[in-house]
This record gives sequence, C-alpha cells and structure tokens, in this order.
Amino acid sequence: MKRIAVDIGGTFTDIVYIDEEAEQIIADKVRSTPSDIGRAVFEAIKKIGVDMREVSIFVHGTTVGLNTVVQRAGARVGLITTDGFSDVLEMARGDRKELYNYLWKKPKPLVPRHLRLGIKERTDHLGRIAQKVSAKEVKDVLKKLKEQGVESIAVCLLHSYANPENEERVGRIIRENWPEAAVSMSSHVAREFREYERMSTTVLDAYIKRRVAEYLGALSENLEKIRFGGQLLIVSPSGVLGVNAIREKTIATFASGPIGGVSGSMNISRLSGYKDLVTMDVGGTSFDVSLIKDGEGVIRHQSELLGYPVLMPGMDIRPIGAGGGSIARVDSGGLLTVGPESAGADPGPMCYGLGGTEPTVTDAALVNGFIDPDFFLGGEIKLDANLARKGIAAIASRLGLSLNETADGILTVARNNMTTATKEILIGQGYDPRDFTLMSYGGAGGIFATGIAQDMSISRVIIPPTPGVFSARGMLTMDLTHTFVRTYARSLDAIDIKELTETYREMEKAGRTMLEEEAIPKDAMRFVRSMDMCYEGQGHYVEVPVESGDLGQAALRSIVESFHSLHRIKYGHQMDAPPKTINVRMKAIGKIKEIPVKKNPDVRKIAPDAFKKPRRVYFQGANASWKVLDRGKLASGNSHAGPVIVEEPHHITVVTPGETVKVDRYRNLVITL
Repeated sequence: MKRIAVDIGGTFTDIVYIDEEAEQIIADKVRSTPSDIGRAVFEAIKKIGVDMREVSIFVHGTTVGLNTVVQRAGARVGLITTDGFSDVLEMARGDRKELYNYLWKKPKPLVPRHLRLGIKERTDHLGRIAQKVSAKEVKDVLKKLKEQGVESIAVCLLHSYANPENEERVGRIIRENWPEAAVSMSSHVAREFREYERMSTTVLDAYIKRRVAEYLGALSENLEKIRFGGQLLIVSPSGVLGVNAIREKTIATFASGPIGGVSGSMNISRLSGYKDLVTMDVGGTSFDVSLIKDGEGVIRHQSELLGYPVLMPGMDIRPIGAGGGSIARVDSGGLLTVGPESAGADPGPMCYGLGGTEPTVTDAALVNGFIDPDFFLGGEIKLDANLARKGIAAIASRLGLSLNETADGILTVARNNMTTATKEILIGQGYDPRDFTLMSYGGAGGIFATGIAQDMSISRVIIPPTPGVFSARGMLTMDLTHTFVRTYARSLDAIDIKELTETYREMEKAGRTMLEEEAIPKDAMRFVRSMDMCYEGQGHYVEVPVESGDLGQAALRSIVESFHSLHRIKYGHQMDAPPKTINVRMKAIGKIKEIPVKKNPDVRKIAPDAFKKPRRVYFQGANASWKVLDRGKLASGNSHAGPVIVEEPHHITVVTPGETVKVDRYRNLVITL
C-alpha cells in the first residue's frame, strides 16, 4: 500500500509519502500559500515526484474551515428555529471567559438578528410532537431569507435531539423549494441537548459549509487531473472521514491539523510502552498541547472555535499563539512580549528575506546559534543572519540588553508561554507532570522541549522520527471513524434496557451503512459503545464504556460501578447516590491497515561521519562550542551527552548540558534529563 498525507499549516505545508513494499518514506515541506491554500498541496505533491496513480490513500488535514471563521469570510447564514428562541444565539451563556477583563465582550453572532427567524412548532424533551411544522410557514420564512441574500441555512429546533421529525420536515421543504441553498441541521450536526451549544455548532457548520465544499470539490478535481484514483480522506477530531461525510458535517474539519500529531503519538505510545504522554506540537504559528493517558488520547465532548462553542467529541488539544513565526515586540510598558501574532508564511520571519520587518522566535534561535543558516530545510532555504540580527538589535536597544541576551529573552518568553499552556492541561486537570513523558514535534519543537520538561519536572523527552512533519505522518495512523450521539436523559430506575439496546442498535446500523459506503470490509469494522453519566444536579459528566451486544441488568450494574470508579479517578471522590444517564455514544470505526514498524538492532558506537561541524551557541549567558550530530546517520542504540544539537532537514533537537540523548529501537530520540 502506498499512502500520502498532507497537512496545511500556517507557515509550511507538510507532506509524507509511505511505500510499505519498498519500505520507503519521503517527508518534505513547502511554504503554505495563504491566498490559495490548495496550491501548496499540489506543489508538495510535485516536489516529492510520486506517481499518484499508484497511491491508494490520500489523507488531508485542512484549515479551510478554521480560516473561514478567522477571516469572517463564511456564507451569509439564515437561522430557522422554534418561534421564541431566535435570541438563544445572542444570549449565549452568562459566564465571562475573562473574569477580570471589564472590556471583554461575547463574540458577535455569525447570524444577525434579522436573519434569525422562528416558526411555530414544538417537540417536548421526551421527543413527543406537540405541534407539527407548517409547510406554508416554512416557505414564507424561506422567501424572506431569499430576499435577504442568504446562501446557507442553519436549522435548529427545540428538542430536535430527542426527535428530529419536525427538523427533518423543514429540511425536506428547503431542499424542495430552494435546492441551491446549503443546509445544516442540528439533528445531523450535533444531536445532543444544550440548546445554545447545539445552535452554535449548527450555525458554524452552515457558515463554513459552502467554502469547505468548494475547496474539497476543487481538491478532488485537481487530484483526478493528476490521475489519483484512490481514496481521499479528511482528518476530523475523532478520526478520518470520507469526503461525502465531511460535506454532511463540515464542522468536523475545524481541528484537522493537530489531531494527526496526537494520533501519531498514540501509535508511538503503544510501540514504546510509554503510556502517559503530554504531547506538544510547535509549528510556525501555534503551539498545541494534548494528553495521552494509558495509551489513549483524552477526549473532550465540547470545545471552542474563536469563542464559539462546538459540540463535538474530539481530542483535548489546547492551542496558543506561539511558534517559530511568533513576533517579538516591546509593549507600551517596556516589557518583552512574544506572540500571539505570527509572521506566518508570507512574509515569514525576517531571516527569510521576504519582507518581514519584525523579529520572530526563528530569528532569535538563528542569532543564538541553534539554527544553521545554511541548512534550513536541509539547505533548501538560506537564512539571512544579518536581517535577523537587525531585527533583534532594534528590540535590544529598547531593553538595554546585548543582542544575545535579547534573543535569549525572546526564546525564554516563548518557552514560558508554552509551559503555562502545558501546566493548564496537566496540573489544571489534577495530573502530576512527573508521571508523564513529554513527546515533542513540529518544526520548532526540539528547540523548547527539554526546557519545558525542566520547568515541569518531567524527566524524559521523546522526539519521534521526522518530527518536522510528524502531524502529517500521524494522519496515516488514523482509522476512519464516525461518531454518533443521542441524548438519553434518564434516572437509573427509569432506564428501559430494551429501549437502550435498541438505540445502540440503530446507531450501529447507521454506522455500518456509512462504513460500507466507504468500502470498509466487514472484518475491519469495529463498534465502540459508551455512555455519559453524572450524579443528580451535576453539570459535568463522565464517559463510561458500555459492552457490546444485548444489555441486561448485570450490564447496567457494571456500567454504574464503572461510573463510580471513573468519577473517583477523575474528580477524587464518589458520591453515595445513584447516577443518571445523559447521552449514549457510538463510534463506528473502519480499521485502516497499520503502517508496519520495524525494530532496529542496537549499535553502541556513533559513526564518525554523524558528527557535523561544531558551532557557537549562546546558552545561559555564555557562548560556547557545541557538537552537532546528523540525525540521519545515527543508529539505534547511539547515545551522546549534552550539550549537543541533533540536526535533520526539517528540525533541530537541542540537548543541553546535563542531559543525555539516545536513539531507541524505533529511531525515536529519547532525552533523559
């Protein structure tokens, strides 16, 4: 099997090609093209020179949906909801995201008030239809929306999660009377209770649907032109999905990129035996941190997209604006700040020589000797150290520091920002960092990895193979996954076992149909059940695994015992009270053949040609000569004490004094602090 993955980042677009039979891996980068993001995909394919007729799977992580919201460039959306509930989107929740910022305001709704229209209908919380939809009223609403130039319609009716009958009728009327309009229905996008979050998710889906559909259409056409006849898969928060599934649930693309790195880390966790990992992806624009516990990613069922809630299960990934392209400035109070603004791909850091006028983290790393200006991207790009010094000098004069001290300050501030985000996901959720191993990747990850580990009292760091394109490589380890959710709010004594079993069967049937449409063989299908539960009065819940097959009283008792145990692990206590159910969940998984990984024999002695020319590095207030190793010439079992820089075309790993780096049998760099 031959596979390709392409991950579009804010600064670079990464590509990884794997040919299993020939045991060949090609990894490379091209500059991202923000004005036409799809162009970089085909520039990357052209660069590696692969015959696309022989490729069976093409996996793609895209930022089109995210960029559409960032740029406020989405469709003109009209919202159809239950009469009297048009202001849910604007009322939102009563909490303040920034408690001490008196200037903070809720994000402006993506649908203005005059395009949020109600219809007279009602479904109660148990799914009973109290008032059916009037076709005439829906047609009248559509006429008003047409007159206002609406392009996309979001439909979110009260309690449609319990019974989507009325919502489905509205959808049919729209398709019959306005077939060219894009339609997003909450019962398809987020079939869960919580009215505001469900409406927000549906509106976001409608807002980005047209632009994502246009992008995927153009991508498919251009792939056909270069004679690709395999399967195109798009990365979603819980796995990869086919193009048709993404067109139905477009919001699934919003966290496309960072998921690949977490999935790849889970794969390495299973191979290496390090079950508890904190992963950090340091790219050109952002720093994304996540957790892996007992070999599995930690799941969140709700996240945020620029302040808008998204009701969708996916990996718990916390992003901040910190990366190689983060801009360094002195603020009005005379303090050095780094990010969240980024120089991006165009113009990029000053040292790129493309017109950047403000120094970045990359410029600072170059000035202090961590980056070889003649070996950036394997020598493909020659960096201009004089331009980097010029930018850093402007800040140094304002701070009254030397050039090296200022560059060191920029790197320290950037690292502190990353450490703060890492503390939030670890200590903030009750985990002891000393129990975790840090997995670092992304183009700039190796510069900061051991410093963050020291700050967090973490004793081990792993740098995987091809870390500069690891998110793209990780995408090739992901399974095709459809997630189904149904709200099932019941007290323990009100649970109907037959009804619950039938609900799971219905979801499994729907999942099986979708997997069959995507050509997944029966023996590669897997169905995983779970249930959200909480104690009476709680606003948060715990996801509890549920056995397959018909359920009985014994299975229900086991579910309750598991809930108490998981609640105790997560929150430190359990209550002497029966729990209640909130949602039932199902994952329909299509297993994609795993990439074979070989163990390599240990070699003690480092080959002489692995040593490159030493270079002067400024670290902890002093300039000194550091050894430089070529990672491509290191063998499993090789080890070296710091200070040393391990260099490869798309990445450098900084190993400071007192640390030791070793290559393990899977060619990971394992750094012991």
